[in-house]
Amino acid sequence: MIFRFNDKEYRGATAVEVVAQMERDEADFAAQNGGTLRQFLEWSLKKLSDRLPLRELELSPRVSDEVQAHSYLSLRHDYGIGELVE
Repeated sequence: MIFRFNDKEYRGATAVEVVAQMERDEADFAAQNGGTLRQFLEWSLKKLSDRLPLRELELSPRVSDEVQAHSYLSLRHDYGIGELVE
């Protein structure tokens, strides 16, 4: 799986691996002492709230981290905030 954004390419066997790479590149999130994958996704969606519909900003507590990470990457792709290549 590959995700491209801002002239960077993130690669991983899973969506969780790709999102973890993206998390490491976000100095603002790391400066807040980091957190879990879901905390990063919540932080990132909030940061993108001006570019995404409000209904897309909620994470589901009922799905796995892998499904949530893949949905996040797909959402960004669908709204032109990166390119997901599977």
